[in-house]
Amino acid sequence: MKRTATLVWLAALVALAAWRPGGLAAAEPVANHKVFLSEDFSGSAAGAAPTGWTVTAPNPALAPTFKVVDFPGGKGGKALQATGNGRKEGFGFIEHPVQLTGKNYRFQVRFKVEGIEDVNRNLTHGVYGTFNDGIFRYRRAADGWIIGENRFRGQEGACKVRLTFRFAASGKVWWDQVLLEECPPLPERPVKIAVSCGGHKADFWPHWLDVAGQKKVNIALLTEGFNGKGVDQPEPIDGPAGQLMSGKAKQWGMHVAGTFYERRDGVVYNSCPLYDPAGRLVGIYEKVELYDPELDQGCSPGSEMKVFPTAFGKVGIMTCYDSWHAETARLLAYKGAELILFPSAGYYVSLMPARAADNGVWIAAASASSPSGIWDSGGAQAGVEKADPTRYCDTSILGYEKDEANAMITATVDLSRQLSPHNWGGPMASAPGGRRVRQTVLTHLEDEIAREARRWWIEPEP
Repeated sequence: MKRTATLVWLAALVALAAWRPGGLAAAEPVANHKVFLSEDFSGSAAGAAPTGWTVTAPNPALAPTFKVVDFPGGKGGKALQATGNGRKEGFGFIEHPVQLTGKNYRFQVRFKVEGIEDVNRNLTHGVYGTFNDGIFRYRRAADGWIIGENRFRGQEGACKVRLTFRFAASGKVWWDQVLLEECPPLPERPVKIAVSCGGHKADFWPHWLDVAGQKKVNIALLTEGFNGKGVDQPEPIDGPAGQLMSGKAKQWGMHVAGTFYERRDGVVYNSCPLYDPAGRLVGIYEKVELYDPELDQGCSPGSEMKVFPTAFGKVGIMTCYDSWHAETARLLAYKGAELILFPSAGYYVSLMPARAADNGVWIAAASASSPSGIWDSGGAQAGVEKADPTRYCDTSILGYEKDEANAMITATVDLSRQLSPHNWGGPMASAPGGRRVRQTVLTHLEDEIAREARRWWIEPEP
């Protein structure tokens, strides 16, 4: 079983590379596409700002220094250097104007850092003007350079490419490549999801999965404890419940997930296995935040929020009581989850728009006693036509059906459009939606949260 799961994981990683936007390849232009900016700083004199670029510091007392320097290993033998001025609040940026004429763009930077602990907090790379977008993922290449890239839909018109240096008192960064070019149209990534509605007896689920398969869904989600067995009746992962899920996944060529109590190595977990379209086990999520009665009955919590690669994207899972803890969805998003599957016995429905919008994820909820539903990354719920008047964005939900006769909701969502509820022209000026670079704090709040979570004593009253 472990070897099979490993092979599935590796196969899914290969499939994942095929759709993942941005690829993060070497910083080279795409052939036969218009280049709007390709800067290696070789044409600028050392010791000053590069030609065509403008430096801005809203508060001169906090201004970093931007200048071109000779830099061995740089693409042009030079690089643009930014340096902090000793203030932790330091903030400034450098911009280059561009006149855009396309509809789809590729933006890439290559740089090295010194004294920078968190690239996401200390640097931002954006395009601002008729729309705004930017870079939200980075990787370190084998030669030590850091590559950041994003591909996005945009508009024609005047914009500026902006490199921002912030909150690093003595850090340094050297950019040797900034590239903005037109790219091929970005494909949609439609995923059709089926979630079950209400509690049912064990003999109902084969029929339900057949209906989901007939609707040609990509993933079918059962409820928490769908097999009707309690903590005192756990099954092995390849017992009746697992066999049903695996068999129907293979029969209909779809992913299947749902929870039941599983016994493994003498321990009982509230487990949610995920099976792929070949019926193979992709992985198992063991519920981390158990409802107290589960502990009383002998169930043990898992210890890891897990994210699983699939052919259509990265999938995370949280179960029932997990949803009361904001950290679970946040951690899944940090780990790269795009779609969070949420089987439950019951839950507070109004939490879901926040969990989705806070983290820029899609959530599919299947519940035994609460209304089931599907939400996009902007907090829009599938099937709800009247939008929240305080949400200012489109939706990535492409289709919706409620099949009451078969206790099923299906929706098709487009994972290529990660919209935020306040989408002011694009993600660089919108609600964060889980994007690390949109956090504008001097220090990570998560660090303080972790300290407070471990503080068990009571402070004296004043």
